[in-house]
Amino acid sequence: MTPIARKLSKAALVAAVLALAAYWYWSPWLAIHQMRNAAKAGDATAFNDRVDYPLLRESLKGQLSAAIGARATERSESGSDIAKAGAALGSLFATAMVDRMVDAFVRPESVMRIMQEGKLMPRRESRAKTPDGTTDEEGEADVGQAPSKREPIWTTERHGVDTFILYARRAGQAEERRTGLVFQRRGFASWVLT
Repeated sequence: MTPIARKLSKAALVAAVLALAAYWYWSPWLAIHQMRNAAKAGDATAFNDRVDYPLLRESLKGQLSAAIGARATERSESGSDIAKAGAALGSLFATAMVDRMVDAFVRPESVMRIMQEGKLMPRRESRAKTPDGTTDEEGEADVGQAPSKREPIWTTERHGVDTFILYARRAGQAEERRTGLVFQRRGFASWVLT
């Protein structure tokens, strides 16, 4: 092998390694982009390939149960005995309902809406009258325009090499109230919503 051929093969190898490393690093953003496109297009099959629904349901159940428990503890520490008993009874009832609520809520269309709008609940469609008397729904902002108050502000955060969190919040909304979507790495560069 000639010296020029060796240099070219080394350069090609370095370029291939750098391209592979860049793909590995940017793979969570690529997965999120593909999921958002599938959600906007209503392509449930492509979207569902990137969601681990059983793990997502268990995560939500744990979070809701913890929130209910913390709220019940907060209420039981302050108040009369009747208020404490009511808080405990309400907590038991709410905890029993968590499983059914999460199972009913975590469906492809609900998760797709989160990816589209950045929030759990559907937005209220406001309708404006046009000059001809028909109603016209507010659409998304055109490319190049400033985002409206309805569009989420997306931020990301990495935790190690296997966890990537996509946060969505509204303009003016407190950081604590943002919606977080946790993605876990599966294999070399495949990511699923968990």
